[in-house]
Amino acid sequence: MAKNVETLDLMALAGIRNDLDDLRARAQAGDPVAQFNMGVKYAEGSEVPQDYQEAARWYSAAADQNDAPAQFNLGLLFYQGQGLRKDLSCAYELFSLAAAQGDTRAQAGMTAILGEVPTELAEELIKNFGQGDQGAATH
Repeated sequence: MAKNVETLDLMALAGIRNDLDDLRARAQAGDPVAQFNMGVKYAEGSEVPQDYQEAARWYSAAADQNDAPAQFNLGLLFYQGQGLRKDLSCAYELFSLAAAQGDTRAQAGMTAILGEVPTELAEELIKNFGQGDQGAATH
């Protein structure tokens, strides 16, 4: 039997191993689910210091790849003004992208924003980004 045979990491092959270094490497390599999960880690302060700006950076990377949960979470940071300036128009746009992919939380966010902004802005948001679609897309 060969002594230099590498053992297989079955957990990693199955995609179950999610240690921080592995997750970060996959995120840096462009995996949108890993980017989303890095955003969650920074938003929650799980295994890393809580940092909403860093969370926004990771969510943005995944959102740019059309990841609906990342679009929703990034929109939520804009909506709440956490780590980013509060911007209901940006939040609405991001929610609309996620809602178009079936994220019902994003649809609810759009509805909430329409109830908070002046009528003129609400009409502009609807004209530019629509009112969203129904469905459910999450990680």
